[in-house]
Amino acid sequence: MTHKSPDAKIMKPYLRKLMREHRALNRMIDTTKTIGASEQVKAMKRLRLRLKDKITALQRHYYGRGLPG
Repeated sequence: MTHKSPDAKIMKPYLRKLMREHRALNRMIDTTKTIGASEQVKAMKRLRLRLKDKITALQRHYYGRGLPG
């Protein structure tokens, strides 16, 4: 029987939260692009990239190559 550490039990929901935020930013960027607010889009893209980097780093640290089911 395998027991997950408290860290691992916390990380999976946290990673899912970050992924939801990333998807929401994608939708906002797509919507804002059509309006033409270029500075706002640039700021959102930077935030999206930071989120993606954080997600990738946490996945590698806790789960190896990716987040299991």
